[in-house]
Amino acid sequence: MASRRTGSSSSSYNSSSRGPASYLAQQASPVDSTFTPISNVSSSESSAPLTPLVPLDLGPPGYHASIKLFEQMPNELTVYLGPWEISTTNPRRVIWQCSYEGEVLEHFLPSNNPAAIFPYTLHAQHRRFGDPRENELYISFREPHRIRYTSISGLVYDEYIDVKYDFTTIEGSMQFQGDVRGRDLIDWFDVDVVWSDTHRRTDPYGNVRGLGTIQRMKLWRDRYSTIHYLSFYANHRRRWKEYMVHSFDEELRDRDDRHRRLQLSVRGASRRGSATENNSSRDRRFSASSIFRPRQASVASGLQSSAASSSSSSSQSQLDIRYLGIQFTRNERAQQGSEDYRRFMDQWNIAHNADNEFEVSFPTNHVELESPQITGMAGPSWGLPPVREPPDDGDSEGTP
Repeated sequence: MASRRTGSSSSSYNSSSRGPASYLAQQASPVDSTFTPISNVSSSESSAPLTPLVPLDLGPPGYHASIKLFEQMPNELTVYLGPWEISTTNPRRVIWQCSYEGEVLEHFLPSNNPAAIFPYTLHAQHRRFGDPRENELYISFREPHRIRYTSISGLVYDEYIDVKYDFTTIEGSMQFQGDVRGRDLIDWFDVDVVWSDTHRRTDPYGNVRGLGTIQRMKLWRDRYSTIHYLSFYANHRRRWKEYMVHSFDEELRDRDDRHRRLQLSVRGASRRGSATENNSSRDRRFSASSIFRPRQASVASGLQSSAASSSSSSSQSQLDIRYLGIQFTRNERAQQGSEDYRRFMDQWNIAHNADNEFEVSFPTNHVELESPQITGMAGPSWGLPPVREPPDDGDSEGTP
């Protein structure tokens, strides 16, 4: 049975037409049929025909977002979207209720793993004269997704496009992003550059590079494990980066309040670095006695190596970096004390305190069995066969 999760309320969403209102089609006086609008009274110098105004389309009341189909084409269509729900059937998709009954828009997600989906929003620099918070109203994705739009008359659109949503409220946008990812969006921060020890802040020519520049970093909380994550788009590598907050030390190093810089150090990075150096130096050593080791020693070493490989496979979550450097954007329109740099430090402490309450981390890729498999375990095929009790003495004497 398909499992669905409602993403928004439909109490304030009413059906209405997307076309121009009927009262805009003509103007007439309710008293005199010979009424002449003032716009028609003109001198001989302005006898050229006036261009009619395009009716203002405000959309149906209570809609949550809109999307454009056939974009930049003569038959471009704006579809107003109401409540949505997440369908977990394969393939996983978002089902939107549109203006009319029976009108549905389906957004097919490219992965059934919610954590692999990353909604993208712009940095404040891309909209310099607006409120930086309003950039969360415009959600897109870095890869084409399949959109299927069905009206009352049948299938209208089914193509892979660059999906771009225009939401009406920031709260609705945050709820949608959380439903798509299975993680609640806690906060976002505009950053100038993010770098690490493997991807330096500047290239050999002095240009600022790093992992990503002019991006919006986001803080998430997983709905299943309540673990916090940091994600951003590494535009110079053209891939998404996401890290567990608990993988870094709580203490922020190399803080520079003037330039809004700080550094997140990976837990145990210094110890791992020294251990790697010791292992590499030990591997370079050569001993002639190792050639004449007995077979038992080789077997024992093989067992140890297999145990080491299994332990290393269980700790694949260890990062391949030793630190993550972040330089935040200065926003002149932000209120005093609410800058991204200050907000990040506050949210960082809150997230670390919450994650430290759990001594054992939850599995990141958990698997839940379906209900038929769980109920099937109670059947006789899964347990021991029933054992019959021996008959009583009285019953055995009465039988012929």
